[in-house]
Amino acid sequence: MATNQMEMTPYTSKEARFWRITIALMLASLLIFSTLYVFQPLLPVFVKEFDVNATKSSLLMSAAVVSMAVGLFVIGFLADRYGRLWLMQLSLSVTVLLLLAMPFSPSFEWLVVLRLLQGFFLAGIPAAAMGYLGEEVSPNHLGLAMTLYISSNAFGGMGGRIVGGYLTDIFHWERMLFVLAGIGVAAIILFILLLPKERFFKGGEQSFKEDLQGMVFHLKDKSMLVLFMVGLLLQVVFTAVWTYLPFYLQSDPYNWSLKWISFTYFAYILGVLAPPIAGKLSDSLGQTKIMFAGVFILIGGITFTLLHPVGFILIGLALLCSGFFVAHSMAAALVSKSATHHRSGASGFYLISYYTGVAIGSTAVGELWTSYQWMGVAGTSLVFVFIFICLPFFKK
Repeated sequence: MATNQMEMTPYTSKEARFWRITIALMLASLLIFSTLYVFQPLLPVFVKEFDVNATKSSLLMSAAVVSMAVGLFVIGFLADRYGRLWLMQLSLSVTVLLLLAMPFSPSFEWLVVLRLLQGFFLAGIPAAAMGYLGEEVSPNHLGLAMTLYISSNAFGGMGGRIVGGYLTDIFHWERMLFVLAGIGVAAIILFILLLPKERFFKGGEQSFKEDLQGMVFHLKDKSMLVLFMVGLLLQVVFTAVWTYLPFYLQSDPYNWSLKWISFTYFAYILGVLAPPIAGKLSDSLGQTKIMFAGVFILIGGITFTLLHPVGFILIGLALLCSGFFVAHSMAAALVSKSATHHRSGASGFYLISYYTGVAIGSTAVGELWTSYQWMGVAGTSLVFVFIFICLPFFKK
């Protein structure tokens, strides 16, 4: 009886299964986010290879994130109703299959179509992982698991950009995708072996309509809406900077190669390290205060990129990553903390806003780059940050 009781107790950091869960979700996150962002530093390559402009090449990013936003809603709803484990396994499998298909694309348009399809399935991990953690991990240890998971988001984004840019510069983008797919197969095998079955999940007993209404209820909560808008604004700024940075550094007076540009994404290491530190500080200072501290660090980072010496630009990128991931991790934690039901749905809405910001920051900002170059990108980013700072006034 004591054994059964222990089996039905949420996992703590003292148990091996806590770390199995954490490692499995981190591996899945690494694959998903490296795949999502692997094309970002390569956009100048596709401009030359397919004879398209910068804005059209950015469709390789925005197509994936738009369909990912749809997937977050659909898969988030299905995860709350039918379970999370099988959806995460399906997500990873389809992601890798599409990576293998992309090098055979006969045209740029077909490549965009495959990215559009891939984006939907990329949503499987972010839509279900937070809900899985919220149910299987003890509340007292959830912060640690959540911050490690979010740190792996950053590490995956960094790895995808660095490896993608470096290997493409040495070989070609098709071979690079085959390498990423091979890594993905290994990640799927480990994920299946490590992640325990769900123990506390209860499928939706309500009707489909009632279940959907329960999920959509989050959109009527002003505090939740503010947090959703936070995700959108943060990501518009972050994506705009990183999407058009390769174009900026390839132009005069820098004239960097793609290999050297890919090294700038090592700034993401600070994005990996910052959320766990922020998580500890938030225990005593509060998540909202730490979130705003992250925003002010982000402002400093954008400002530094406006200075022409390369050293200042690199410092700016480091500050940008630190501030962004601190603010994002706190906002995600506030969403999870505030949701009393349909947790996957609440996290899904936050991430829908978040990845809508990716679409806006990548393709919509393209015209600003074309017309005003880096000053247009950075200046617009600062305007969006100012809107973020004003958001709390709309909570009441």
